[in-house]
Amino acid sequence: MKKTLFIIFFVFASCDPYSCGTIVDKYEMNGVYFFTLTSTSGTNDSENPGGGGQVEVTRDTYNSFVIGEEYCNE
Repeated sequence: MKKTLFIIFFVFASCDPYSCGTIVDKYEMNGVYFFTLTSTSGTNDSENPGGGGQVEVTRDTYNSFVIGEEYCNE
């Protein structure tokens, strides 16, 4: 039981609910829309090596942004 609680805590503690990055790719997979982001200046690269990542977005958000723009998920 303690191990399960620790794993749940680790997953939620390591998630950054608010992150920004530059959109370097956009794609749709099975009706789900994603941006691939690179980290923007001001992020701590020692905590996020390689920076960026994939972010799931709504269809409207997907259509509102183009590659090269900055996007922040909340």
